Formats: sequence, structure tokens, C-alpha cells
Amino acid sequence: MENMFVRQIIVPILLIAFTDISLQLDNALAISSVASQVPTQYRLAVLAGGVLLAAVCLLGFTLVGSFLVGRFTWVKPIAGLVLVVIGAKLAFDYFTG
Repeated sequence: MENMFVRQIIVPILLIAFTDISLQLDNALAISSVASQVPTQYRLAVLAGGVLLAAVCLLGFTLVGSFLVGRFTWVKPIAGLVLVVIGAKLAFDYFTG
């Protein structure tokens, strides 16, 4: 009973938390790099707008993605592969340039 609880409840919660933290760190880096390029008096507005836009996009894409994964089972492995390719390209660009 306990093993089933861990596998069905705890592991998915931890995976969701890890994914959420990863996405937030990525957003924070992107938003702060953009905000550092604007004049000081506009930085707060750019940061706030970036955070709001990131939250809206995250919610929207999560809803669309969960619908697609629930409706079409083949979407999940393809989405995973796309994420791996994007991650590899980002790492390659970082280390080569």
C-alpha cells in the first residue's frame, strides 16, 4: 500500500515541482536579461510585464498540453523528444559560442 502511494502520488508531485522550478528559473533568466538592457526607470515595468506574460503563457500552454496529452497518447513522447533537442541545442550554443 505504501509503495503504491509513493509511486502514484509522491513521485508525480516531485516531478511536477522539479519541472515548475526549472521553468521558473528559465523565465527569470530570460526576463532579467531583457530588463537589464532597458533604461533604469522602465526596468520594474519590464520585469513585472515579463513575469505576468510568463505566468499567462505557462498556464495557457499547460492547459493546451494537458489536453493534447490526454487526447493523443503519441504527443507525450514527441514532446519529450522536442524538449531534449531544445536542451541539447541550448547547451551546444552555450558551450560553443
